[in-house]
Amino acid sequence: MYPAVQSVLNRVCIFFLLLMVIFALPRLLPGDPLDVLLSSDRVRDLSAAELAALRDEMGLSAPLITQFADYLRDLARGDLGYSSHHATQVTTLLANALPWTALLMVAALSVYLVLGVALGLEAGRAPHGRVDRVITTVMTLLASLPAFSIAVLLLMLFAVLLPIFPTSGATSLFAPTAPVARVLDILWHAVLPVTALALHEVVRFYYLSRGEVMSLSVRPFIENARARGVTAWRERVHYFGRNLIPAMLARMSDSVTKLIGGVVYVEAVFAYPGIGHLLLGAIADRDYPLLQGALVTIAAFVLLLNGLIDAWVSALARRG
Repeated sequence: MYPAVQSVLNRVCIFFLLLMVIFALPRLLPGDPLDVLLSSDRVRDLSAAELAALRDEMGLSAPLITQFADYLRDLARGDLGYSSHHATQVTTLLANALPWTALLMVAALSVYLVLGVALGLEAGRAPHGRVDRVITTVMTLLASLPAFSIAVLLLMLFAVLLPIFPTSGATSLFAPTAPVARVLDILWHAVLPVTALALHEVVRFYYLSRGEVMSLSVRPFIENARARGVTAWRERVHYFGRNLIPAMLARMSDSVTKLIGGVVYVEAVFAYPGIGHLLLGAIADRDYPLLQGALVTIAAFVLLLNGLIDAWVSALARRG
């Protein structure tokens, strides 16, 4: 079997197993699944006959295999259920939240990739020097802090003690209507969340790039380039930079998965209206249709993105 086909089949199997777990989640909890799928307060207001009719309407009286088949059919149609807490379709809520989460992730990924590689390259070119010791000390401190703690520290310092940035939200209460002003307002609100995510993940790519540069520095092609008098800039970009790309891409799959975990906590700290904020709210409100929909979306996104990254790495490996 071709490796690409096998990789796709593996991810399809993983996604199917995740769907089974997500489907079973409200049915494994204590109590009536109807009480779980709806808010308990709403269920208390219904009579026994109304509960029975609603259970039949939602398909909860059918065998589990039939319920799972109906669940897969609804997913195939893009129907993720109805959020009783928000009184709207789950797909609508996720469609509104996904762009905000994507903004944070893309911005944070860009920042910590560039920053981690740049700092690691500088430290790796002169290991155990003054620059290396200072940067490595800072990275060691950052490595001991989870994303939630970094977000809280940034919030307290730059939004409460020094009110430079907004404390919450993705836009101002009275957001400007002019396109340029609105974009600037959105970016201003994203500074602290993106910084928290970037500082949390930059450590991984700093140590990776530092180690790769230290290893490359003793390779003959680097020594020959230095003997020919290649400029420091050309050495960084052409000789080190190009050879760092495969190693960086190989670690991006794991990094993206951890980044999504960080996004959940960072969005909670800054009340940022992304999927992570919805997910924690769904847990607190026992809004299981929304919880299931958010988990399905996150699982599909992670598997798809990891598949694209793996394909990119394989293509680079074939090109040599």
